[in-house]
Amino acid sequence: MDTLVVYYSIFGNNKGIATNIAQVNNYDIVEFNPGTMLRVFQFFMRKKRLAKKAKQISIEKYNNLIVCGPIWAGKPAPAIIKLLENIGIKNKSISCNFTYTQDYSETETQIADLIEISGGISKEIVFWNIRNEMETLI
Repeated sequence: MDTLVVYYSIFGNNKGIATNIAQVNNYDIVEFNPGTMLRVFQFFMRKKRLAKKAKQISIEKYNNLIVCGPIWAGKPAPAIIKLLENIGIKNKSISCNFTYTQDYSETETQIADLIEISGGISKEIVFWNIRNEMETLI
């Protein structure tokens, strides 16, 4: 098995997507948790730094990485950016699944550029509009 699914999820949407991908394809799965929810929001507001837990995820034995995470205010959550910057994706094929409610602006370009700068190979970027799913439940 040479594919790992890594997800960052606060409300469970990305965990569900990641779990489904991993189960259907029999991939390994791991949660990326850079700190408490409060710390993540403080980072988003530029008041604190994220914990350096990104380096604790070992991806050496995997050739393919699938990253699942949210988009906040039209941009990837800061935790996803830190994850891609810090785990060592050089020569790895990276696919991303992002959830959003309103807009994902230039996320695709930003993530593809980040993967390229980090030496990875951008394979696929998929967007999931969770607002439609939430409206169905109401």
